[in-house]
Amino acid sequence: MLKYFSLIPFFFFFISISVSSQTWFIEERNGMCGYVDSLGEIKIPFEYSMAFTNTFADSIAFVVVMKNSKGVIKAIDRNNKKLFTVFNYDNGPDYPEEGLFRIKDDNTGYIGFADMKGKIVIPSQFFFVNPFSNGFAAFNTGGKIEIEGEHTIVTGGKWGYIDKEGKEIFPAIFDKAFSFNEGKAEVRIGKHIFYISHNE
Repeated sequence: MLKYFSLIPFFFFFISISVSSQTWFIEERNGMCGYVDSLGEIKIPFEYSMAFTNTFADSIAFVVVMKNSKGVIKAIDRNNKKLFTVFNYDNGPDYPEEGLFRIKDDNTGYIGFADMKGKIVIPSQFFFVNPFSNGFAAFNTGGKIEIEGEHTIVTGGKWGYIDKEGKEIFPAIFDKAFSFNEGKAEVRIGKHIFYISHNE
């Protein structure tokens, strides 16, 4: 019985070392960021001007890649593969909402969604789209994007809604469209205000 219990501390020590070795930590050297494990072994080279993910324990991390003297936020996996460009929100990577965050196509500028496993869930096909709320996201077509300080403002165009599969639930017929809350959303056509709902 004593031998059995004597193995317990060793077992938990082994588990803690194993978990710790899977967690990588941000570190800066010579002004560039990378990731090391708990023993200081380099896991991601020091090649990024900035990194937003302090503890790299999940499938992806958000880093800044310099492109034409401009910083672009990229998602990388644990093999240091650059997966896609992340939508810039408030001078940082887009916040995950309901498990999804916005990504941006480098060529078209269109927006889609990915999850924290690094999987593209909805391809970048929207001129502009808001984060998800209550399972739906408002998208814009034909509008104009303006940058006001740290914020992206969309003026003009028409708004509609998609679900988490990228399926158009409401067509882009609204002049303004607000986030769903408790199953309904406020929309406007001209000066008229309506409330819409969707029952799956």
